[in-house]
Amino acid sequence: MDDLGGTRPDLLSPQLMAVSKPPLDLLARPRLVAKLDATPDTILLCAPAGFGKSVVLGQWLASRMCNVAWVSPDHQDEPALWPSVLQALRQCPAIPDGALCQFSGAETNAHDVLNHLARQLTASEGTIRLVIDGVEGFPAEDRDHWIPALLNQANLPLQLVLATRESTAVDPGRARLSGRILELQSRDLAFSLDEINSLAAKTITLLGTHQLAELFRQTGGWPACVVLALRSLRQAADVEMPVGDIAANNRQLAEYLDHEILRTLTLDERHVLSSTSVCRVLVAAQANALTGHRNAGNDLAKLADHRDLVESAGSGRKVFLVRSPIRACFRAELARKEPDELLRLHRIAAHWHEQAGELEAALRHAMDSADSQLTGAILERHGATLLGSGGVTRVRRAIAELPDSVLAVSPKLCLVAALAHVESRQPTTAARYLAAASRLWTENPPSDLSELRALAEARLSWFSGDWEKQDPKATSDLAALPLSRQSDIRIEARMVSVTAAVVEQQYGAAENEAQEALLEATEAGNGYLAGKVYLKLAGISSMQGHLRRAGEYLRQAEEKLPAYAWTAGAGRSVGALMHAAAALLGAEPAAALKFAASASAELGQLGSSSKGVGAAMRATVELITACAHLDSGDRRHSLDGMRQARLRIGQGHLFAQPVAAFVAVLEHAAALSLGHSERAREVLEWAEEIIPGTGELCLLRAQGPAGISRFDAATERLRPLHAGVAAPLLEWTWLHVNVLECSIAIRTGRRTLAGKLLEDALGMADDLGVIRPLAIAPQEVVDLLVERAGTHGPREELAKRLLALRPPADSRLAPLLTPREREVLTLLPSHLSQEQMASELHLSVNTVKTHLRIIYSKLGAGSRHDAVSAAYKFGHLP
Repeated sequence: MDDLGGTRPDLLSPQLMAVSKPPLDLLARPRLVAKLDATPDTILLCAPAGFGKSVVLGQWLASRMCNVAWVSPDHQDEPALWPSVLQALRQCPAIPDGALCQFSGAETNAHDVLNHLARQLTASEGTIRLVIDGVEGFPAEDRDHWIPALLNQANLPLQLVLATRESTAVDPGRARLSGRILELQSRDLAFSLDEINSLAAKTITLLGTHQLAELFRQTGGWPACVVLALRSLRQAADVEMPVGDIAANNRQLAEYLDHEILRTLTLDERHVLSSTSVCRVLVAAQANALTGHRNAGNDLAKLADHRDLVESAGSGRKVFLVRSPIRACFRAELARKEPDELLRLHRIAAHWHEQAGELEAALRHAMDSADSQLTGAILERHGATLLGSGGVTRVRRAIAELPDSVLAVSPKLCLVAALAHVESRQPTTAARYLAAASRLWTENPPSDLSELRALAEARLSWFSGDWEKQDPKATSDLAALPLSRQSDIRIEARMVSVTAAVVEQQYGAAENEAQEALLEATEAGNGYLAGKVYLKLAGISSMQGHLRRAGEYLRQAEEKLPAYAWTAGAGRSVGALMHAAAALLGAEPAAALKFAASASAELGQLGSSSKGVGAAMRATVELITACAHLDSGDRRHSLDGMRQARLRIGQGHLFAQPVAAFVAVLEHAAALSLGHSERAREVLEWAEEIIPGTGELCLLRAQGPAGISRFDAATERLRPLHAGVAAPLLEWTWLHVNVLECSIAIRTGRRTLAGKLLEDALGMADDLGVIRPLAIAPQEVVDLLVERAGTHGPREELAKRLLALRPPADSRLAPLLTPREREVLTLLPSHLSQEQMASELHLSVNTVKTHLRIIYSKLGAGSRHDAVSAAYKFGHLP
């Protein structure tokens, strides 16, 4: 039978056999065999040809053939059900010879015959399994007469097993109601991804991951289709080769489906399946429009209920999905024989979806129709709405396919194109389309056109080097956007205002505006824009240095934004950058490097402006990368990377102050830890110009004196922070302050105060999701953490994690040097004498000699040359 061919390439042609012999060497299906083993009741397998019904039954019965009576209409010249059953029972080894001699095969009274048969079979050993394979192949009057009788004969010592392609061939009514029947349908018999992979391995076909997924998508796991597709792929033997259109390119598969499936359809059924093959998901009205008559829905319902060639789903089972190989086969036939008809059907589908409000599907069909006028018209009417619901990739592809003649006469199409490329972080292309729209501008344009232009100009301004001259709040057109009749325009306008408020560091106003936008997006049911708002909220929290809150908003953004939209729009670059910052400040440098690399890969899309959002993101990515290398132990080039990031930031840059605070705190701390006092002074001087009067500047001014034990001076320089005169730009700056003050308290003998400061730091680190300042804390702070182990209460787990990040003091490879020792060490590679070094550092010669003696001892060096070599090895010198 064809089902044998459903799982084995060399058995695709029907073969006559008394009992089905499954190809056990090809693919065992234990999950199905286990289901069959577990039931003593009637079994019904109902699926189209090629789903392996006979193979599964053969595998199940392979070890118990003595109790099996197998009936198949394919083995009869003139099939009649009762004579075929009688013949199969007489051939069953478990039934004694002559036990059924009183039956002639001409009996017609099913009730009497089966009662008598029950008495005769009682003498047999064990249960007889009567398999009727291909029930639909017997005459309908035979089926209607004998099958119900077999199903409802309670005292018959038979386990009835029925296999059919058509559900109408068997009416399991009473047996189904009583729960005495196990039904396996096509969804049960279809191959899973794992089974396809296993089958590929057994047929010496190595599949790539993408090939496997595409093969499953196109075949739906239909076993015979999978086998024939594997045969084609096996000949190619290239795991990188695209699968392509299996139905169009695989002649054997097309011939198989035509012989086993398509030739059994009526002309009306073929017409319906052919006309609707341009659509994956259908409803009755849609099918009627495509076919041109009102009964198409009925035909699809019959094909779903009776033949299982169509799936019906959704509320009320109103949605139809033609099985993938069937639909692909008809579509390929249209493309080959009637290409104009295929294009016409796509045009009909485009109009139908547009009227139904299914805009992305309408645009997809318009593009497939090769009708640029239709594509342009749909984009002009609905392009902005599509962008507002996450259809940026589809819109961009459609724009790319439009000829210049269509774009050249439509300012609205140019504005849609500009917004699509802004959404994709491609400002250069967006600016070109915006300029084209301006050239086509007329006096007194429609309000919706003015709104689109204002929105495009406002959003594009953030990528420009002259963004401060293009403040969207000063644009008169933008002021009217919150009153737009289109909710997506109103929400996007609010998000422009959010960005403007963040630039001005009005974080409270930005968050309020974002929450209003989120409420409106939620009420409108627009998950895409809600996801974008969550991304804005994550950015607001990240700009303030509250990484835990930012991470929660980012998680919600990732849940709301579908993967394709996250990839094509703002999410991938911005999200990766925020993940990188969170990983770095969470003391996970390896993860920070991975996310930073992902963010860096997208930065080419952000334009070449030295002042716009692209510059700010590049500086942040470079800083995170350099700092993560430092934390990973690669110290040599880390300071140079931080300097490069810092030099990207100037007073007129977008987000200059929070980015500068981020750069300054991290680079200054790194320079001090590596003994580069000159670099630390350079960072401090730069910070005094770009972030004056901030808490970060107070911190930087205090760290230098604290490093050389000038504790009073350090405390004095922190005083404006505590007095509220200077406020930090980043919340986690307070954590650096706490760690510094804890170190000072320990070194001045105030251990009670140090303990309180340490607990405050742990609490703040936990709340903010930032632990790096504690992870790189001076050794005396770490020692206090160890000393107070077990007393940290709810922060105990955090304390244990911090200690796990720090190796024991006696196991660290790089010896600790004091700040003054590091200053002396930086002069060792020069040819300065000790007297010249003393003059350079404003120290006495004896003090320099003392420092040199201690440095040589710590580095295990016996000479100046050895000390310099060791310093390079341990990363004390760049």
